[in-house]
Amino acid sequence: MHIDKCKWYNDAESPVLFMIDDLANTWVDTNNNGQVDWGEDWGYFRDEDRSSFRFLQERLLVHFPDVKVTFFVPVGVRVGMMDRPLFKQVSLPINADEASKDFFQSIHHHPRFEIAYHGTTHGKVGSRATDFIQEWELFRSVEEAVERIGEGIAIYEDAIGERPQGGKYCGYMSNEHSDESINQAGFTWWCRYWNRGSEHGDPISGLDKNPLTNYDVKRFASQGVIDIPSTLDGGLLRGVYQADMSVKGIAKRLLRKPIVRWKLREIDYLLEHRLVISIQEHIAPARDDGQRQSPNIFDDCTSLVGIFHYLEDKKVWYCTGTELANYVNVRDHVQVVLLEEDRFIFDHDTKYTGQEITLKFEEVQPCRILLPNLHAIDVVAGVVTVPVLQGEYTILKGGV
Repeated sequence: MHIDKCKWYNDAESPVLFMIDDLANTWVDTNNNGQVDWGEDWGYFRDEDRSSFRFLQERLLVHFPDVKVTFFVPVGVRVGMMDRPLFKQVSLPINADEASKDFFQSIHHHPRFEIAYHGTTHGKVGSRATDFIQEWELFRSVEEAVERIGEGIAIYEDAIGERPQGGKYCGYMSNEHSDESINQAGFTWWCRYWNRGSEHGDPISGLDKNPLTNYDVKRFASQGVIDIPSTLDGGLLRGVYQADMSVKGIAKRLLRKPIVRWKLREIDYLLEHRLVISIQEHIAPARDDGQRQSPNIFDDCTSLVGIFHYLEDKKVWYCTGTELANYVNVRDHVQVVLLEEDRFIFDHDTKYTGQEITLKFEEVQPCRILLPNLHAIDVVAGVVTVPVLQGEYTILKGGV
């Protein structure tokens, strides 16, 4: 008998991650009326009326209960886009007061959500938006980067109650000190690049031009930090659904179905090759320089609905960044040792005890697995997900 470890949890074709940047204790008053309007809030108004979090819940997530969200949060005072802004921006650390801490902590402890690390200020402003320098580009040494990360982690811990497990480079920009700073700071996983960049002409991408590896998880640095790729723009279908009365817009409406089908080939490719589907968005469009932040959940809501509807009948695994990283670590570090035809054990470090792994059996006839704790789990179509425990597992033939 041969037992394989499945690439993804429950033998899914692909993991699906919904990643939303810049949820922060920030508000940009783009019409200077002193009250929040749709699209202005980055998290300052928490779950209040016309907040972006409320919009996300009511306009999108309520329709797709299996979807999970990893929020990337600048934990300090998030700077604007230029030093003489057009609009007023209010920003505070996420631990500024108890209401803020309660909000971000409640999100992180919700089973559908996760708060990941996205720097302290996000970067440094200049006289123009084009002069903005992203946070990890600013550090002149690993030590300086690690010190700033430590300050950010302290804010995160005060608000959330634990350390962040993963995060993302602000603007996907980094320098020669950045990766080692993430390594030394003890993160389990990180998002380093906009992995679609090489194909779409975007320079914010890594050197790997092979999509079969570029769109898959990797590791970097001495601690083997898991590098989770960013593979799908949430606005994939945006242009198809936008109201446009031009001749081109009318033609798009008439050809909507074939255009959508053509665009969805991006997702088909990832599913076919069992690669990561990580959908990228921002929590709000408002910026203090008057430009519109893209992609964002307001402009892309219809596109996102189309994407998630398309995935509904696909064999995918909705997960957070940490859930994905935890499974990959178990998959890579836990070994199956076959003792006899009907018994096996796991060779593993005790830190993986209790975590789950999905196994596939060469023989697909129905059977059950008797765990070391004497609980039995059915094997369906040759696949079973079991907890990693000490002791022997027994394969019971002729189960379900």
